[in-house]
Amino acid sequence: MTRDRQVAQALSEGLNCLSAIVESLDVGASASELPRNEWLATLRAMGDAFDAILSREVATTLVVRQADCDLVRRLVGLVLEWTTTRQPPQELRTTIESILKIFDRRGTESAPDTQK
Repeated sequence: MTRDRQVAQALSEGLNCLSAIVESLDVGASASELPRNEWLATLRAMGDAFDAILSREVATTLVVRQADCDLVRRLVGLVLEWTTTRQPPQELRTTIESILKIFDRRGTESAPDTQK
């Protein structure tokens, strides 16, 4: 599989994971419920995909900044916190919403640190 395809797949799976997390929150994840094991690996792969875009390993119209990569890493930390505390962190949903806005930005603006 090419690197471009790996990044595209990681982004797609990452978006599906974000949807699954929001769905879990919407149905009222109880204190005894923990995030699914695969969510962490999927979110880490999404972070790696963002890093690949930022470093220009792949060409895409998706505009990624360092702050976006940091945001995905923050989300991984929040999911880890959820497994520890057995409660979804308050900022989990807002962090996911911020990540989703990255995809809305596609082609509407440039990022100085990724495009020249």
